[in-house]
Formats: sequence, structure tokens, C-alpha cells
Amino acid sequence: MEDPQWRNGGVQTVLQLEGERFIVYAYGLPGRRLSNRQAGEVVRVSGDRLRLEASKQHRLSYRHIVGMFAVRDVSESYGNGAVLYLSANNIRTALAKSAAAMPRDEGALFMGLIIGDDRQQPATMITAFRNSGLSHLTAVSGQNVAFLLTVMGPLLMRARSSWRFGLTLFVLLWFTVVTRGEPSVLRAAMMAGFVALGTARGRDTPARRMLGLAIIVLIVCDPLLAWSVGFWMSSSATLGLLIITPQLAKIVPGPSWFSIALSTTMGAQLGVMPITAIIFHSAPVIALVTNLLAVPIAGMVMLVGIPLGMLAGILAQISGGAFMTICVTALMWPVGVAVRWVWWVAVLGERMSLHGSINTYGWCIVALLVISARISAWRST
Repeated sequence: MEDPQWRNGGVQTVLQLEGERFIVYAYGLPGRRLSNRQAGEVVRVSGDRLRLEASKQHRLSYRHIVGMFAVRDVSESYGNGAVLYLSANNIRTALAKSAAAMPRDEGALFMGLIIGDDRQQPATMITAFRNSGLSHLTAVSGQNVAFLLTVMGPLLMRARSSWRFGLTLFVLLWFTVVTRGEPSVLRAAMMAGFVALGTARGRDTPARRMLGLAIIVLIVCDPLLAWSVGFWMSSSATLGLLIITPQLAKIVPGPSWFSIALSTTMGAQLGVMPITAIIFHSAPVIALVTNLLAVPIAGMVMLVGIPLGMLAGILAQISGGAFMTICVTALMWPVGVAVRWVWWVAVLGERMSLHGSINTYGWCIVALLVISARISAWRST
């Protein structure tokens, strides 16, 4: 089963029955029992298989869902499932314990930033991040994978060279299970795996080739990924970083730290703009500002969030006393401040966001500034 979430007074999840996946909406006692379960666990249910509504078939097709399942009863007993899922669920439980040391909204955002779990985020938060151009922060992708390998790097480097590649793949597989294998995670992990393979073979393969290879392999393995908006947004953002960002970095004026940061933000935003404009009918120009303010702090949360959250979660599980609660709260306080900063940037960005033709004019001004900078750079040479 997938992680359950409360929706419209009931619990929504996905169950795999005899190799086929069914979406489930459960209420009452069956819903409460399912709500306590986690992805990968095995439960015994009884009910009826139903045909999926035509309006939902296309939207759910990339998740391989073939129908609905009307639950009548759910047993209290359950199985832990595969060892890898059990390990991932233990990690997520520890992280949830550490998130509980923060205020509710900050804890929900913390879980979204580090493992992409946005089930507890209020609708106002989700809307604010979308309207301010920061929704990508709660969708785990390449940045999270890069920070994971940064944290695990010292340990991986201690391993024998013959073991290092295999251990790197295992870390990527483990993180993919922890983050529930979202399309953006699959793309990032596959690309990181090809980079690790190139490093192990002593070859320096261009990142654009790695991205293309990762996309081809994933779509060959699962053609339905072609219908996933998250997959194409992740791929387009990465392509923008690889192609557009280097060109912008040459012409954006100012100190190197500023030009690199702004060029990176613009490259990613321009990469996903066609998709966001078509699917969400929005491409907020305010995102150029909000990303500059939020991404570095969010990156810090991603970098230290999992190791610090695991430590705090383990301490919280060891003892529930007042002293241990104070220790966990103190340990998570700096992370909570950083998370709150990201949340405030999203709220202010939403309030200052331009709409309609005014937003279009904003992008036109940005384009004129870039063209002007390019002409100035050309003249100076």
C-alpha cells in the first residue's frame, strides 16, 4: 500500500491487490485502521473492485492505477513488508517525531523539504508555495539527492573503490524508497547513478548526456512516466540549469555569488515555464526573488535535516520525559527557524505576486534587462 492521507473526511490510499493497483477511499473504522499504516506494509482487506471513473483514468494512469476498491473491512493485524520498506518507514517515523517538536505548520513543511511528504501541509501553505514559485522545494529532486550524497560522501569515500559504486547505488535506492519513488526522485536518482557509474569507470560524461540517458531509460522502463507532470517539470528544470544557466551567468552583472544565484534561479524557472504556464496557467515572475531568498536556507534544511532529524527522532523515541523533550526541541530549534524563514518568504511572495498581464509585463522587463546585459557584455569585448 501507499502512505494514506486524510481527504474529505476519509482516508485515501492505493492498495496493490494481486499485482494490480487500486485507489481506495475508506471511511469510519476501516479508514482509521488504514490511516495508521505506512507504504510497503501488508494489510488484509475485504471489499469490492470497481471500475475507475472515466474522468480519473487519464489523471491516475501514470501511477498504474486500474480501478477503485470499496473497502468493507480492514484487519487490525498487518505485516511490515520488505526489509527496505521497514527501514525506510523507521526513518520516516523518526523524522516525524523530530518534526513534532516544531509548530504544526513548520513541522509539516520540514517533512516536505527533506523527504517530500506534504500530506500534513494546509491548503494555504500549498497555495502560497505555488503562487510564489517555490513549490519545487517540497518536491524532492536533484537538490535533495545532491545533499544526500554530500552527507554520505565521507563514508562512501572510506569504502574500497570496488565497493563504492555499489554502495552509492544502494544509498540512492534507499533514499528513493524513503521518499516514496516520486517521478522527480526517480529522475534525480537515475541521473546520479549514471554519474556514479561514469566516475567508477574514470569517465567524465557531460551532464546533459546523463540527463538524456536517465530520461530515456526511465521512460523505456515505465512509459507511463511520460504522463507525469512532476517528471517533466523535474527534467525541464534540470535542462534549464544545464543549458540556460551557464549562458546567463556570463552576462548577469554583479558579484559572482549574486550572478550565479540569479542565473541558477532564472535557468530553472525558464526551463519549467512552458509547463507551468500550460498546466497551472501561472509563471510568477516573483519567483526570481523568492528563490534567491528561500533556496539557500531551504538547502541548509535539506543538508542537515535528515541527520539532525534522525538524531532528534531517536532521542524522542528513547524517552518521553520532559528533559528529553526539551533536548529534542532545542536540537530542532535552529532548523525550525530556517523552516519558518522559508515559509515567510512563500507567504510574502504570494502577497507580492503579480497576476495576469502585469505578470507578463514583469517577464518582459526581465527579458529586456537580460538582453541589455548581453549587449553590454558584447560591446565590452
